[in-house]
Amino acid sequence: QRRVHGALIDIDEDKQNELLAGSDDFEIRIFQNEEVISETTETDRVLGLSPLLGTRFAYALANGTVGVYDRATRAWRFKSKHSVVCISGYDIDGDGVPEVVAGWQNGKLEMRNDKSGEVLFRDQFPNPVVACLVADYRMDGRLNLIACGHNGDVRGYLPFSGDTASSVAGSDSTPQVSDEALRIMLQEKQDLTFQISKYEENIDKTKRGDSDGAAISQSTKVQCHLRPNSGKGCVELVLRASSNSVIKAAIVTAELLFGTNESCLVFASDPSDSIVASFAPSKDVSTELHIQALVGHKMGTCFHVFELDYKLPKFSMFVPVKDFQKDPESSVTFRVNERVNRVVMWLSNSFNAGQKFDKQSTLDARFVSLRTGLLLAIHFSPNNGGELTIRVNSMEVAGEMVQDLCAYLTITEMESVADFPLEFEEFKKVLMRVDEYNAVRLKLTAEMADSSQLVKALVIKAEDARILSDMPLMKKMYSSLYDVNRELIGEYIKRANNHNELLSALKEVNSMIQKAARLRMGAAKTKVITECRNAIKSNNIHSLFKIIRLGHLDK
Repeated sequence: QRRVHGALIDIDEDKQNELLAGSDDFEIRIFQNEEVISETTETDRVLGLSPLLGTRFAYALANGTVGVYDRATRAWRFKSKHSVVCISGYDIDGDGVPEVVAGWQNGKLEMRNDKSGEVLFRDQFPNPVVACLVADYRMDGRLNLIACGHNGDVRGYLPFSGDTASSVAGSDSTPQVSDEALRIMLQEKQDLTFQISKYEENIDKTKRGDSDGAAISQSTKVQCHLRPNSGKGCVELVLRASSNSVIKAAIVTAELLFGTNESCLVFASDPSDSIVASFAPSKDVSTELHIQALVGHKMGTCFHVFELDYKLPKFSMFVPVKDFQKDPESSVTFRVNERVNRVVMWLSNSFNAGQKFDKQSTLDARFVSLRTGLLLAIHFSPNNGGELTIRVNSMEVAGEMVQDLCAYLTITEMESVADFPLEFEEFKKVLMRVDEYNAVRLKLTAEMADSSQLVKALVIKAEDARILSDMPLMKKMYSSLYDVNRELIGEYIKRANNHNELLSALKEVNSMIQKAARLRMGAAKTKVITECRNAIKSNNIHSLFKIIRLGHLDK
């Protein structure tokens, strides 16, 4: 069953709360009325959300990650090998700003600064922490943090005061450093000292001219680019070193690319000047790749670490092709009051384009998905002040591209005309299933009501027979009552199954409405959702399809 965690927060500071929702599909969404105004993909299931101060909120994931977002921008995050159980916000240092409180499966309770993620307070329970709550428990006008352990241990915490608060939160005070943190810092110091000594040694050898071959040229660079692999249905990140150097291995760290893991190690048994890392994102997401490459001389035994960052385009799984045998039947068309070069810049930024477009007033680009083989055609012409058409047989993919284009071009209001005949046919079948399930629901409800009246009558007759000492009649009535009860149980099972199927179909209806809304921006987006739901309530199917196509009923 799909679980959703929610919270209320004034994300746009208009003194009206928005709904913050996190679900099992790794998404954190912000709703303003019925419109999704922000959608962020995380690395695992969302286990908890907690509003902090202003537009900041804390989140917790199933993979042991806790962090803070400021609107749709992540401020920081921390990942542990242990599972996080609960998350909340509490002002432990008395500065008026809530800290992030996290309870863990290993019994650890932590409070972290909301801006930096620095640990301000830590406590250890003998058993896993199961919940934490902020309330005025002592009824003295001050909020307390209450944490509960699995074995029934309940602990309360008050804000620091006076010297204690300044020693924890003051910027000019000496922070309290644990033995573990001190050990980590000493280890880092030793590693940095060792690296400096090696650099100095290599510089001295280079000056004397007696280099052992391990040192590489100062002009050595590592470059990277994407390359599609149609045979394997993936994209390849190619790293290439210059100056006759070889790449022994590379570590690529990124979110949402490697399943539950966040990094990938590529090792070359026979090193050369290039190395390839392959991946196939399950969703169209844009993410930052942090790359660490081990580069050295062919005959050397020591390697230098080159670090570089690369932004993976959101639609990297779409690769350009020259032409199709047949363009996709479905399309969405809308006005874009921009020059063609701005649309080309969007293609270069969001797609695995790898090609140059002619500097003309029109644009024709064709792509194919390495993930599903989905065909995509994008056409732009200066007609009507700039008209862009996206042809693809998927409303979801078209909506993702419309939203990404509008974000890139900072378009806040936009209407569109959608034509997705294949999905419209499937939607008609879904609506027919909804009508069928609803009719069955009403019929079963009426039958169960009749059976309930029969049960009452049989009980009364059986009790009358018992009072009159008519045992054969009483036995007969209770036998009939048993049969009716068994039939009622069977009818209830049918009704429950029908109810689940009806809910599933209604979710598909809601999904179609959301996909239609994502083909628009601003007021047009909200209008589609409102008018579609009004059409469903009035059972006006013709109007419903007209709204999905045109965005309104005015035309």
